[in-house]
Order: sequence, then C-alpha cells, then structure tokens
Amino acid sequence: MKGKTKGAGQIIGNLFYWLRVLYRDSPGYVLLYLVGAPLAIGISWLGAYMPSVLVADITAGEAAFVTFRNLALLGGALTLLYGAQRWAQETRKRKEKRICGGHSMRLIKETLNAEYRNTERPDFHTEFMKLQELHLWSGDLTDRFLTSMASGLEGIAGLLLYAGMLSGLSPWILVLIVVSAVVSSLVGAWCNRWDSKNRHKWWALDLKMEYLAQNMSSYQSAKDVHLYSMAPWLRKLYDRELKERMRYTARLMANFYVWGVSYSAAAMICEGASYLYLIYCVCTGQMSAADFVLYVGILMGFTNWCYSLEDSFKSLHEIALYVEEDRKFRGKLEREKEEEKEALVLEKGHIPEIVFRDVTFRYEGAKEPVIKHLNLTMKPGENLALVGLNGAGKTTFIKLLCGFYDPTEGEILVDGVNRSRYTKESWIRCFSGVFQETGLFPLTLRENLMPEGKEDSRRVKECLELADLKEKLEKLPEGLDTLFGAGVLEGAADFSGGEVQKLMLARALYKQAPFLVLDEPTAALDPLAESELYEKYYRLSKEKTTVFISHRLASTRFCDRILLLENGKVTESGTHRELMEKQGSYAAMYRLQSKYYQQAEAGLEGDMEL
Repeated sequence: MKGKTKGAGQIIGNLFYWLRVLYRDSPGYVLLYLVGAPLAIGISWLGAYMPSVLVADITAGEAAFVTFRNLALLGGALTLLYGAQRWAQETRKRKEKRICGGHSMRLIKETLNAEYRNTERPDFHTEFMKLQELHLWSGDLTDRFLTSMASGLEGIAGLLLYAGMLSGLSPWILVLIVVSAVVSSLVGAWCNRWDSKNRHKWWALDLKMEYLAQNMSSYQSAKDVHLYSMAPWLRKLYDRELKERMRYTARLMANFYVWGVSYSAAAMICEGASYLYLIYCVCTGQMSAADFVLYVGILMGFTNWCYSLEDSFKSLHEIALYVEEDRKFRGKLEREKEEEKEALVLEKGHIPEIVFRDVTFRYEGAKEPVIKHLNLTMKPGENLALVGLNGAGKTTFIKLLCGFYDPTEGEILVDGVNRSRYTKESWIRCFSGVFQETGLFPLTLRENLMPEGKEDSRRVKECLELADLKEKLEKLPEGLDTLFGAGVLEGAADFSGGEVQKLMLARALYKQAPFLVLDEPTAALDPLAESELYEKYYRLSKEKTTVFISHRLASTRFCDRILLLENGKVTESGTHRELMEKQGSYAAMYRLQSKYYQQAEAGLEGDMEL
C-alpha cells in the first residue's frame, strides 16, 4: 500500500512539475485551457436542459411565443458558449507550436552543453530522440497534458453538478457508473505501465531504423551503396528492425484494445441499466415526460463526464510517466552543471603546464582500462607526437587531455592544480582540434569557420591560405558565403575529402587557442601532403602546445618529443633521433613504414616506365 501511495505521489508530483513549467513559459496558454472547463460544463448542461424545457412547455400548453422565447434565450446562450470555446481552441493552436518549439530548443541547448561522455552512450541518444519527438514534432506532451488536465477538471466539476441533479434518483445508479469507470481506469493504468516498462525497447529500434534510413538516402554513402550493391542488404536490415518494431506495436494495440472493450462494455451496462430504470419510473407514474427527458440528458451527461474523467486520468497517468523520463534526462544534465558552480576559471590565453599523474582510464562497462598508469608532463609550447598501433589509446588520451572524460584513477594537474577544479567550459576553450571525423555543418564557409560569431574576414582568409585553400576560395563565386554541404543544401559547393580536412585545419587556426590537437586529420591525404601540412603546422604553432597523432611516423619527426603508446602505456619517449638510436619498437615501426613507402614508390616508377 505504501508503494502504491508513493507511486501516486510521484505521478502527481510529475504533473504539477510540468504544469509549473508550462505556466512559467506561457501563463496565458495554460489559462486558455482552464477557461474551457466552465464553458464545456455550461454547454453540456444547456444541451441537456433545452429538450426538457421544450417538452415541459408543450405538455403544459404554453403559448408558442413563450416556447419560442425560452428556446431562443437558451439557444443564444449556447451559441455564445460555443463561440467562446471555439475562440479559446483557435488561440491555443496559434500558441501551441511556439510553446512546443521553445521546449524543444531548451532540450537541444541542454543536450549541447551536456558532458561529452553522454554523446557516446546509445541510451542518451535514444532518450533525446524520443523526448525531442514528443516536444517538437507532435506537441504531444504539452498539448495532451493541458487537454487532459482541462478535461479532468471539467469531468470533476461536471460530475459534482450532475451528481447533485441525480441525487433524487436511486443511488445505486451512481454507484454502478462510478464502479464501472474505476474498473476501466484500472485496465487503462495497466496498459500504461506496460507501455512505460517496454517503451525503451522500441525507442532503440526507432533509432536504428532512423540511422538505416539516413544511410540509405544520404549523399555521403550513396557511392558505397551503389558500388557494393548494398541496397538489398540495407533493406533486409531495415525490414528486420521494422518487424521487431511492429511486434511491439501489435502488443501495445492489443493492450489498448482490451482497454477499449472494457470501456465500451462498462458504458453499455451502465447506460442500459440507467435507461431501464428511467423507463420503469415513467411507466409507474413516478416521473413526468419532461422530467424523463431532463434525466435522460443528465444521465448521458453524467456518464460522459465519468468516462471523460476516467480517460483523462488514464492519459495523465501516461503523460506523467513521460514527464518522469523528461525530468530524469534533464536532471542528469542539471547535476553536471551543479558540479561546476564553485569551479575555478582558467585565465584566457594562458598556456599552463599539464601533468598526467598515474592516470588510468576505463570506459563505462569495459573490463580492461584503455590508459594504464600514465605519467606525463607537457611543457608550455611543446610540440608532442603520439604514435602507436590502432587501439593503443591515442584518441582516448586526447579525450582525457581535452576534458571530454575524467580519469578513472589518478589525476590531471594544470599548473599544479587538479583539473577537476576548473570549469569544463574554460578548459575546453583552451583547445582547438582537428579530428578524423568531419566536423563541418551545412552552413556557409564563414559560419563554419567562425562558429562563435566573432567575424574577422581578413583572418579567415589568412587561415584558409595557410591551409592551402586560397585558390579554392578564389574559384568560389560566393567566396566565404559559399554554402557547404552538397547533397543537403541546394547550390552548395562540393569539396573533396582532402579539402574538407584543410577547412577543418583553417578553423582550428582561426580559434587561436593555446592548445592545438591534430588527431590524424590528414588521413585522407597522401603521405607527402600530410608531411608538408604537419611541418607547416609545426611552424605556425610555435607559441602553442601542440599534440600530433599520426600512423605515418615520418610526418612527426620534427616534434620536440615523440611518445610511443602500446596497450595504454608510454613505452618509449624522446626525439625522433633518440628513439631511432634506441633501436626499440619505434625504430622498427619507422623502418618498416619507410621500406613500405620505398617499395610502393619503386613499383609506381616501374609501372610508369612500362
């Protein structure tokens, strides 16, 4: 019993929380729904009362003028109420999209400011996608909540009014109607609980289906889909997920079919018993014809209010479960913000010394750590290279360095102070980076290169020139206002993979952050072009602390220090010359790569001679 009470308390708490949110955003919008309650009750009562007035006037032999006057007055009042109700509905519709869009934008802003680790969790994306859908596309959460709340208030007021009118009849009729509505409500609550328990399963399926649909129609994957005849395979995958999704849909529809049958059966029994009782009263002379017509209308109204209230409670129960999901999601994001309230702010432009002290990092759910007891000191202005095989922990090291993740064990010191004491915003502001994944958006080049909105066209052009994109920019008719994202935006320019990487390099230069991170951004370029770009960045980053990551060891020979990562540990450290003299793993890898490129070059020259 205690658990049920607690559950009911949570549901009520969720509903009041959402009401406060909506009232804070738009008090008038909420009041428009509340105004509907007295209007609906007035319309219902007049609809039940008018026929009885007509019958009473006719049976009493009233003059036609009196009957017409009474009907005209009641009809006029009914018309005014209908007009007011219609005005409230239309005004609500005009405000609805703005309110729903506002909730959606807040959700997006909170998500964009969330911890980076959340972006690598599938459940985070699933929750965000469904909440976004609820807030924006259907307006379901907001509109259904206010509609159900207004309907519930109407139901309570209507029940009290009509129960008083029916007090002269048998109390058993009232008991029968209320009991049947409660039974139907319990069935509806069972359906909602099953929905709440299983919805994450089909949310995950929806996310997979959306991902597959995007890949089947995206500009970027079109070549692979056609070249490797992947369309049948993708359709097969999509059909498999769709069948599983339909299985859940069928079960959900079956549950609500059971609820619908119980609802209809209960209503039929109640109304049948009530009308039989009224007919009995008329036949035995206990009720006049006018009273019979009046009580039929009142009984219909009472039954409708009762089942409307039951339907509202079922809907509010379902909405409360969705609000619970929304509160949990936002609560996680809010807790992350609270942790930073008392944090220090790093001085802008300052290049601190960074020390990794016995740092170990393990991804959530992983058995083995990726980084193991790492000890490293990064001096201000140092050019550092990280090399190693795939899976050695290079990218994870970058995530730790940039503050995307915190160490599982050990600590990262910034000028001797634990980095956790600084705000993540001020720390991340210290970094500009270029990664393997494309980080450009379907906007103009100007907007992509100056995301913070601080426009300096001269500097942008300088950065593009440094990234070897001067000629490309001169060929573009719109210059910096050229749209990026061919296949997404009409009239957008097409850029090669290498040009996209150069654009990202130009953006990193434009930011002028004290730390520059290059995580294999030139993988799309040939070895010579990569080496030239890295050497150019070496010259441009004299006053920065720079971290280079590359599989091609020859590209990082110029760095002040090279670290070889193996299984999450630094096994070798030094300059290129020092590491070659050690004759260790780095030297072996370097010689192997050099031999490979020499053989490839010799083979190419032989083919050209033939």
